[in-house]
Amino acid sequence: MNLNELARHEIVHFHERIGKWFRAEMVPDEIEEMLTVKEFHVNFRMTLPTGVCNRHADLAGWLPSVYAAKPGIVLEFKDIHLRFETEGVILMEYVETQIGGGADNKRISTAFFP
Repeated sequence: MNLNELARHEIVHFHERIGKWFRAEMVPDEIEEMLTVKEFHVNFRMTLPTGVCNRHADLAGWLPSVYAAKPGIVLEFKDIHLRFETEGVILMEYVETQIGGGADNKRISTAFFP
Protein backbone atom coordinates (compact mmCIF):
# COMPACT_ATOMS: atom_id res chain seq x y z
CA MET A 1 0.00 0.00 0.00
CA ASN A 2 1.16 3.52 -0.70
CA LEU A 3 0.97 6.29 1.91
CA ASN A 4 -2.39 7.57 0.63
CA GLU A 5 -3.95 4.09 0.93
CA LEU A 6 -2.45 3.59 4.39
CA ALA A 7 -3.84 6.93 5.57
CA ARG A 8 -7.32 6.09 4.23
CA HIS A 9 -7.16 2.71 5.96
CA GLU A 10 -6.18 4.34 9.26
CA ILE A 11 -9.06 6.84 9.06
CA VAL A 12 -11.59 4.06 8.41
CA HIS A 13 -10.09 1.84 11.13
CA PHE A 14 -10.15 4.63 13.72
CA HIS A 15 -13.80 5.52 13.06
CA GLU A 16 -14.87 1.89 13.19
CA ARG A 17 -13.11 1.41 16.54
CA ILE A 18 -14.27 4.63 18.17
CA GLY A 19 -17.84 3.94 17.02
CA LYS A 20 -17.74 0.50 18.63
CA TRP A 21 -16.29 2.13 21.76
CA PHE A 22 -19.09 4.70 22.02
CA ARG A 23 -21.72 1.96 21.50
CA ALA A 24 -20.06 -0.53 23.91
CA GLU A 25 -19.73 -3.16 21.18
CA MET A 26 -16.17 -4.23 21.94
CA VAL A 27 -15.14 -7.61 23.29
CA PRO A 28 -12.88 -7.63 26.40
CA ASP A 29 -9.65 -8.00 24.37
CA GLU A 30 -10.56 -5.00 22.20
CA ILE A 31 -11.40 -2.93 25.29
CA GLU A 32 -8.07 -3.78 26.88
CA GLU A 33 -6.17 -2.93 23.68
CA MET A 34 -8.00 0.38 23.26
CA LEU A 35 -7.25 1.40 26.86
CA THR A 36 -3.52 0.90 26.37
CA VAL A 37 -3.64 3.65 23.68
CA LYS A 38 -0.64 1.93 22.06
CA GLU A 39 -2.21 2.02 18.60
CA PHE A 40 -2.30 5.81 18.72
CA HIS A 41 0.80 7.74 17.62
CA VAL A 42 2.49 9.70 20.43
CA ASN A 43 1.66 12.92 18.55
CA PHE A 44 -2.01 11.95 18.15
CA ARG A 45 -4.48 14.81 18.59
CA MET A 46 -8.24 14.71 18.24
CA THR A 47 -10.40 17.81 18.35
CA LEU A 48 -13.87 16.95 19.62
CA PRO A 49 -17.04 18.59 18.28
CA THR A 50 -16.99 20.68 21.49
CA GLY A 51 -13.64 22.15 20.44
CA VAL A 52 -11.66 20.34 23.15
CA CYS A 53 -8.36 18.95 21.86
CA ASN A 54 -7.35 15.58 23.25
CA ARG A 55 -3.68 14.69 22.95
CA HIS A 56 -2.18 11.23 23.29
CA ALA A 57 -1.61 11.72 27.02
CA ASP A 58 -5.29 12.69 27.47
CA LEU A 59 -6.65 9.55 25.82
CA ALA A 60 -6.09 7.17 28.73
CA GLY A 61 -8.29 9.35 30.94
CA TRP A 62 -10.85 10.33 28.30
CA LEU A 63 -11.57 6.92 26.75
CA PRO A 64 -13.01 5.28 29.90
CA SER A 65 -15.26 8.29 30.44
CA VAL A 66 -16.91 7.87 27.02
CA TYR A 67 -17.20 4.08 26.85
CA ALA A 68 -20.85 3.28 26.08
CA ALA A 69 -21.58 7.02 26.28
CA LYS A 70 -23.34 7.19 22.91
CA PRO A 71 -25.43 4.07 22.34
CA GLY A 72 -26.83 4.02 18.84
CA ILE A 73 -24.35 6.52 17.43
CA VAL A 74 -23.48 6.07 13.78
CA LEU A 75 -20.24 7.53 12.47
CA GLU A 76 -20.15 8.13 8.74
CA PHE A 77 -17.27 9.45 6.74
CA LYS A 78 -17.02 10.18 3.05
CA ASP A 79 -15.04 12.10 0.49
CA ILE A 80 -11.68 11.09 1.96
CA HIS A 81 -9.11 12.84 -0.16
CA LEU A 82 -5.52 13.92 -0.14
CA ARG A 83 -4.88 17.56 0.77
CA PHE A 84 -1.07 17.51 0.96
CA GLU A 85 1.73 15.01 0.62
CA THR A 86 5.48 15.20 0.78
CA GLU A 87 8.07 12.53 1.51
CA GLY A 88 6.70 10.43 4.38
CA VAL A 89 4.04 13.00 5.41
CA ILE A 90 0.41 13.20 4.35
CA LEU A 91 -2.64 15.32 5.21
CA MET A 92 -6.08 13.88 4.48
CA GLU A 93 -9.46 15.60 4.62
CA TYR A 94 -12.92 14.04 4.85
CA VAL A 95 -16.51 14.75 5.80
CA GLU A 96 -17.48 13.19 9.12
CA THR A 97 -21.09 12.84 10.24
CA GLN A 98 -22.16 11.69 13.70
CA ILE A 99 -25.81 10.64 13.92
CA GLY A 100 -27.51 9.78 17.19
CA GLY A 101 -25.83 9.38 20.54
CA GLY A 102 -27.23 12.64 21.88
CA ALA A 103 -26.50 15.15 19.14
CA ASP A 104 -26.03 15.03 15.39
CA ASN A 105 -22.90 16.63 14.01
CA LYS A 106 -21.45 17.08 10.53
CA ARG A 107 -18.01 18.53 10.01
CA ILE A 108 -14.96 18.57 7.82
CA SER A 109 -12.17 16.65 9.52
CA THR A 110 -8.50 16.31 8.77
CA ALA A 111 -5.94 13.69 9.64
CA PHE A 112 -2.20 14.35 9.50
CA PHE A 113 0.19 11.41 9.32
CA PRO A 114 3.90 12.12 9.88
